[in-house]
Amino acid sequence: MSPSLYAGLVSIFEWVIQASFMASILVIVVLILQFIMKNKLEARWHYLLWMPVVIRLLLPWAPESSLSVYNMFALESIAPGVHERVQDSAAWHHWRKDTLGVSEDGVYYQGLSNIELTDGTNENLLSGAGQEDASWWSVVKQLGFINMLMVVWFAGVMILTVKTVVDQFRLKQALRAGRAIDTPYLSSLFQETKQLLHIQRNVRFVASEQIPGPAVVGLRNPAIVISPSLLVTLQRDQLRYILVHEFAHIKRWDVAVNWMMHFLLILHWFNPLLWLAVHKARQHQELACDACALDRLSPQQNHAYGLTILHVLEHFTGHHQQPGVAALSATHKQMKRRLIMIKHFHKKSYKLSILGLTMLLALGSVSLVNAKESNTGPTSQPAIVYPEGIDSLEERENYKKAIDEANRKSTEAAKSIPAEDLKFIEDEKNRVKQLHKQTGDMFVLYHKYKGINSGLDLSYWGGIDHYNSYEDYMKQASTLEGSILEQPSNLPEGFTFSKARIEGPTEGEFVEEVRAEGKQSGKPIYVKKIDWKEAATIRLEYTNGKDTIAISKYTIGADEVKKNGFFEDDLPAHMYPKYMFWHDDKHEYSVSATFDMSKKDKIELLKEAVKK
Repeated sequence: MSPSLYAGLVSIFEWVIQASFMASILVIVVLILQFIMKNKLEARWHYLLWMPVVIRLLLPWAPESSLSVYNMFALESIAPGVHERVQDSAAWHHWRKDTLGVSEDGVYYQGLSNIELTDGTNENLLSGAGQEDASWWSVVKQLGFINMLMVVWFAGVMILTVKTVVDQFRLKQALRAGRAIDTPYLSSLFQETKQLLHIQRNVRFVASEQIPGPAVVGLRNPAIVISPSLLVTLQRDQLRYILVHEFAHIKRWDVAVNWMMHFLLILHWFNPLLWLAVHKARQHQELACDACALDRLSPQQNHAYGLTILHVLEHFTGHHQQPGVAALSATHKQMKRRLIMIKHFHKKSYKLSILGLTMLLALGSVSLVNAKESNTGPTSQPAIVYPEGIDSLEERENYKKAIDEANRKSTEAAKSIPAEDLKFIEDEKNRVKQLHKQTGDMFVLYHKYKGINSGLDLSYWGGIDHYNSYEDYMKQASTLEGSILEQPSNLPEGFTFSKARIEGPTEGEFVEEVRAEGKQSGKPIYVKKIDWKEAATIRLEYTNGKDTIAISKYTIGADEVKKNGFFEDDLPAHMYPKYMFWHDDKHEYSVSATFDMSKKDKIELLKEAVKK
């Protein structure tokens, strides 16, 4: 799977989890409100109270507000995001140093999201054709906990989607097998009722035993379906009441609402509260439909309408929950409530309700906005973004522990620092953020108080640029001095550009200069812009949708061992990706592949890509 596709799936999964959590809170609020206002709100408004739940689940984004009901809950601690985000990478430095043995001379990047390893270790080393002897449990562990959750969720979505498609196919087959009701007597009553509710759409009248009606079937071309065995038991007025009810479903677009709720249930199949919410919403939909039908009838007909509903439910006790169907159905308990509502219905109660509208607006104002993020200062713990390649549960636990430890040490160290110095540090960091945002420049920061900077005296802001098109990459790379990487003309067939990255230097003479200037300044934090012309790291990635080829350039430290000619990595034969390296006086160039690529092809590819 390509990195961009994987990132997209993670983002969707994160959105589903977060939306499901917030909707669950809203469902509980709605149930409480409906219980409190049980006899004070008209049926239509009980039904409309479910609409904020639907909208909340559909919203990909919402503004923040201090009025949000989600301010009352620690959302991150109860249901943290799957793809959490972090802006302080001090813990990432320690994780790399402790677990991967990477030395960075006491320097780390701060404020950069999506940090990636520059030594190739962020690749999935145990994937590829060479892992034929791995056990199934190794594969499961390789997937990681979050990936396993995504697989289970996606499997559930696919199962329910297939079931929905099969059910709809059977429903359409049953509808085609039905017989159109076109007798003059019944057709005139059908058209008369249709005009009563001002329905302009084309609606068919169908008799079918395979669809135990009465029900509205279909969204674009709706049909009112009724069982012939029920039809012969009905008098003219009874049939008219049933048609009024079914046309009310069409007028209110209940089938469209049912499809929307079903789609959301497919995405959130794991959430029992949402199944309960949809069940309750369908019950209130029937009550609201009764109210709409009674509003078109005279008050003297209310009793007869209720008896007709009772007659229908005695004849047919089926239960419709298909999204393409809006059916006249209810349990005995629901029927009792419906008859009470019908008995006490007044036309004026169906008009605009100030109480109902006020409750709906109030509910929307506190539930359709996100919690307002609080700014607790420099020692607050941000959320986490796991770098690429940190997928397994064990890796993420180690990563999180490193962050927690770094935050703990930073908090302890801050206690001994004067408040005015902490304020100066925070202001300088904010200033650097704005400068980087405006100019894109790279900055090095010297820290007088290393304790609040994970024990490091230097950090960097900026200096890593990502590119999603080769043209954008070359536009910047062509301005650089020294060697660069270009797209090789001898790429294997089917491979195309995926992404690129250019990084500025973090080593060199300027490092000691900044340290000296920082100490001399006496400031709690000293900032200096880095003007660089030659990239310290360049990385190009190409993919065919399944496998990846990565070509990289790195700056070699003065104390690192340089080798002559081309040489391969010393990883075991079954581990991928496989690397081919090439050193010159200052740089290391490498090419890696997640599939079995010959040594000769790698060398030719690397020769073609490096332009000095």
